[in-house]
Amino acid sequence: MNLSKKLVVFVLTLAIVFSNFSFATVDTQAAAKTKTTTNVFDSKKGVCYPTKIRVGLNSTSNVSTYVYLLNKGDYVASVKTNSSNLIAKLTRRDKYDGNYSTSALLDGQDSPEFCSTYGLGFLAKKKGTYTATVTVKNSKKKTVCKKKIKVIVDDNFSPVKSIKYAGKSFYGSFITKKKSGKISVAMNKGYKLQKIEVGTYVNGKEYETYDAEPEYKTVKNKKSINLATSTYFSENVNSSTSSYSYGDEESYSSTYKSGNMVDYLLPVTYVRVTYKDTKLGITQTTVYELFYQN
Repeated sequence: MNLSKKLVVFVLTLAIVFSNFSFATVDTQAAAKTKTTTNVFDSKKGVCYPTKIRVGLNSTSNVSTYVYLLNKGDYVASVKTNSSNLIAKLTRRDKYDGNYSTSALLDGQDSPEFCSTYGLGFLAKKKGTYTATVTVKNSKKKTVCKKKIKVIVDDNFSPVKSIKYAGKSFYGSFITKKKSGKISVAMNKGYKLQKIEVGTYVNGKEYETYDAEPEYKTVKNKKSINLATSTYFSENVNSSTSSYSYGDEESYSSTYKSGNMVDYLLPVTYVRVTYKDTKLGITQTTVYELFYQN
């Protein structure tokens, strides 16, 4: 085989290898080859469900997970577990008339337009791994399928054990007078820290929309970061034009615009923590807010 033919074979081989990789959305800012959900879709039965979930010990959450049904008339008839230490109930039902679709269900891929959603609630009395069986029936009360969900019960239901800025622990959001300080993240057992990102709006930049995204950069754990020190604003948030005419002649036209809206009273810095759930095998993200009191 001559050199040109070898090069062609090599290029084709690379194309086949890379074509086998699928890319799923981790968040709204970036796409990566990462599994973010355990949901699977059985197209033959018209059922989307999680293969495994986490439940906190003695957690009383009304809805622990959801099951999505594609076919009209189908419904979740029951949910049962293999142990008396895990109580399961149907806690919610929503009908969407075939217009519920989201890419969050199937790792960035657009899901079908599901007709109904069923919420399942679990109450765990002891730690361990259990199996829940969901039975789906049709309008004639005939069993369509039975789906099994692995339920992992642990003490550490919260992924992030602690997060600190400038030596102070916080949860959700935090107001500080310190422009800079170390950011420190510790994870609970069963979760692995993947990366920490800090997002800010560029000082002096006018963003076109009210829901503009901050600009993120990756930082190392237990290293100092600088907070945003000025608020940002957006312009042309909403605009509308009204016109009135009589016959063929336009008599009046006006345009209304609302803009120059400050997003926060205090400058905001976002801390985005990405971590892997080692038991579920999925990667997720939590966002925190640091406000600088200037």
